[in-house]
Amino acid sequence: MKEDITNDTHQKMDMSHRRAVLVVPQRHVKAVKTALELFGKLDRTKRITMDLSSAGEDDCDTSLRSQSFDIMLTGLKKGQRMRLATTIPCPSSGHSTPPNQDILSTKTKILNELGLASLHEDVTISYDTPSPTTTPQMHKNPLHRALQDALDSFANDILTSLSFTTEDLIDSFPEGYSIYKPMLLLPHNAFASPPWPTLLATYPPTHPHLQSIWKHIAHATSTTHIAINSPIPLQTVTNATENVLRSPINISPLLGSFGPLPTPLTISNPTRKDFDAALWVSATQNGIRQTWAPLYTMFSRGNIREKTRIFHLPGITRDSSAVDMYAGIGYFAFSYKKAGVGKVLCFELNPWSVEGLRRGAEMNGWSCKIMKEEDVPVGWGGKFGEEDVDVDFLIFQMSNEHALDMFSRLRTTILPIRHVNLGLLPDARATWRDAVKLVDAEEGGFVRVHENVGVGEIEERKDEVERVCQEYLDEHDGRAKWKVEVEHVERVKMYAPGVVHCVFDLHVQGSPDVSFE
Repeated sequence: MKEDITNDTHQKMDMSHRRAVLVVPQRHVKAVKTALELFGKLDRTKRITMDLSSAGEDDCDTSLRSQSFDIMLTGLKKGQRMRLATTIPCPSSGHSTPPNQDILSTKTKILNELGLASLHEDVTISYDTPSPTTTPQMHKNPLHRALQDALDSFANDILTSLSFTTEDLIDSFPEGYSIYKPMLLLPHNAFASPPWPTLLATYPPTHPHLQSIWKHIAHATSTTHIAINSPIPLQTVTNATENVLRSPINISPLLGSFGPLPTPLTISNPTRKDFDAALWVSATQNGIRQTWAPLYTMFSRGNIREKTRIFHLPGITRDSSAVDMYAGIGYFAFSYKKAGVGKVLCFELNPWSVEGLRRGAEMNGWSCKIMKEEDVPVGWGGKFGEEDVDVDFLIFQMSNEHALDMFSRLRTTILPIRHVNLGLLPDARATWRDAVKLVDAEEGGFVRVHENVGVGEIEERKDEVERVCQEYLDEHDGRAKWKVEVEHVERVKMYAPGVVHCVFDLHVQGSPDVSFE
């Protein structure tokens, strides 16, 4: 009898550690993989493998382990399916194999949460089989190891009373995280999966028990502050107006002082005292340092591919200028300067981003000057003097609606504008008209148009960018005979399932006979 009880207990423990595997047709693998990565549910300790039940006899002998993901998909035969391991726990049913209704309901729940409900008929679900072990699991992920060490010191009776184990908490915790010294930033879904909501309902994040866990994790990751990230909302919560300043309203500090909480006044009109009281964090990419206050501004490290590409763009010389119409803290503006542009003109409304831009420029050894609307007298028809613009970065803390007006005052004192960057998502269509007219009239140049585009709509959007921007040039009397052409479409990253962040490289061909005076 004792042996039967022990075996039953082990069986239940094995089931509690089994994880869902999504079996996916070849054509949907990329979309499902991207969604799992986006929500932190992809088991990165396991490879994507062929589902042998859908493979032919010859396919079973083919090793795909050393091939790249894209090559692997290309080599598959029609009708073959792939297995994507997840970190999603198997439903606790007490059976060695979950009942069909449990599998069906679990699949429905998983696909709905991943935004993949449309694939319900194409995707099947199974469960991996854990290897027999009598020792605790050793986690490869540094954050999971730190969490395991912290939870080992957590009061066992607390977890027992809530009917879950340390491994339950660790296995349902996302693997992704970011470190921006001195802050550890957790993904927005860090505590979304059971049993975390149950634990946090009993012990809030500020409870001493959990504070001891955060401190242990911070020490293990050489940080002093921890926060949970949230997407940048398109509207402000208070009045449902457009979130023009792109403020990270929903970031949630867990450990350490981030400074006073934002107020409408400190967001829109901060003082030097407000700047100094806030926590500032930093990151270095491609040898470029950037800094920001996480309660007020954001940083997207996923754009490093596009930042790196800027170094190799044509037409970047010390005898040219670049304009960044949505500069932020210098995401792309710094890359243009690092690539060799003589001067960068930046437009940015958010005063916290402007401060981050100023601090970041100084950290990299670049000079800058900030100009606000009040620095340009109303009705003043004069030009900026060379002493006004003798800096690496000329930062206009104002709407980019003033870009053409500012350029008219700078035309004789700055180097030709060969590059204009439109880095606002989901799109920056409001600035297309001005952007193509900022490009140097004689030498021409490039406009980098950032957009979120459906995976099947990229070619159509490319044609639209060309057509609309050509119309903007043609409308400027009979002299505007420039030709525009999208020379390249860069797929930066998957923004969401089925949606790609693309950059359309629009070449604007100049002419010595064209002027926009």
